Amino acid sequence: MRKFWQVVGIAALAILVAVPAMALDFKFGGSYRVRFYSFDGIGGEGATVGAGPFKKSTPNARNQADLRFRPMFTVEDDNKNIQSVLRFEIGDVVFGDNANAAAGTVTTAGRSVGGATGSDGISLETKWAYIDFQIPFGVPARLRAGLQGYYLPKGMILDDDAAGISIYGKAGMLGYNAFWFSMNDSSNAGTDTVGAAVVGPFNDDVDIYGAKLDFNLTKAFMPYVYGLYRHGSVVNAVVGTVPDSSSSDGWWFGAGAVGNLGFMKYDADFIYGSDEPQLGSGILVVGGQNKRRGWMADAGVEFPVGPVAIGLRGMYATGDNADTADVNEDFPTIPGTANGNSMASYTPKGAQIFWASNGSTYMQGGYQNGGWNIWAIGGYVEYYPVKALMTRLTYYYAGAPKSNTNFYTGKSSLGHEINLLAEYKIYTGAKIWGLAGVFLTPGDGQEPATGATVELKDAMIFSVGVQHDF
Repeated sequence: MRKFWQVVGIAALAILVAVPAMALDFKFGGSYRVRFYSFDGIGGEGATVGAGPFKKSTPNARNQADLRFRPMFTVEDDNKNIQSVLRFEIGDVVFGDNANAAAGTVTTAGRSVGGATGSDGISLETKWAYIDFQIPFGVPARLRAGLQGYYLPKGMILDDDAAGISIYGKAGMLGYNAFWFSMNDSSNAGTDTVGAAVVGPFNDDVDIYGAKLDFNLTKAFMPYVYGLYRHGSVVNAVVGTVPDSSSSDGWWFGAGAVGNLGFMKYDADFIYGSDEPQLGSGILVVGGQNKRRGWMADAGVEFPVGPVAIGLRGMYATGDNADTADVNEDFPTIPGTANGNSMASYTPKGAQIFWASNGSTYMQGGYQNGGWNIWAIGGYVEYYPVKALMTRLTYYYAGAPKSNTNFYTGKSSLGHEINLLAEYKIYTGAKIWGLAGVFLTPGDGQEPATGATVELKDAMIFSVGVQHDF
């Protein structure tokens, strides 16, 4: 028997030696940001956007400081065949915000506040939690499953976190990506009590399917195409306490290209959408315009000249004049929440005021969180006096294609954004910045509902902060 176990032991040792040991690589990284900003005339944090952010009668001035910490933990094998990622977010924690009496309670803005000194509040969320692995049997693709980020060019239609599955890879000059994710069921002005019938409007089982193809032909010309399909049930009417649900579908098709010609870089994008929106979008109204059909385009060029880069940009998104009974001609975005916040994050490079900037490093605010009923043309000049310092002067001339729904409270007048940004890299992965900007409005605008002329005010912003990416 002893000889038998000796043989078994020798065989087991031989197998262990023959099979290579798998090493796991653990990484910790993330980003930390502290920023201070002051703004007025911008429909942002604490402002009454619905009343018109540029009205002189609207109290939307704010001085604010906040912080954000996003730690990320990554574990992968030594061949990078499989990877697990966990990413949290603590923030945006607003200094001194004590909107609720009880410490640690959550406001409607999604952050926790409280504490006599304003330092006890915390808002912790899971941003990403996914597993990413190489598909076996020689398939040239990887699969990522879990909570992850979904991005399409420039965030014109999609730039957000969601739960789902994506498959991506590259074969020769062709890159490919296909994905599916499910949006949260959401209620809008309704109640959902355990054991009771749903009362009020709601959305149910909203799924997003998408795919993108990249053609890496040459450095000078790299085109791509992509498409999205949204399906789910919505409420078209409520009879008593019984929702009347029906299917709702939407689709988007986009195409674009980027390239570097040496003396010039360029990019161009176009996207068309057709949607029967979710109720949470704020568009679906009984007997109202329950369909949206529209398009959006964006293009720009940049010329490098030594330490200077000169950029010219333009964009256009369709708007609606309410001239049809059931079709809204605004470019349709995908609402990610019951209050209609878009899953897009599009902002022309350099713009900080007339577009929403929730994804911006410099401030939280802006007016519009997607591309609809708006056009802009302008550009920027970047100058690097030294390698570590970037300065950028930006100018945009902006307006609205249709006058009934826009950021001028019903008047398709024109406005001017001018801002100056300076960023300095103090250490590896760390930078400080300063930003100052104004948005010059026309003298007055009209209320769509009443037709009364209202006096508009110019918007302004000042921002300073520090960010460390590691």
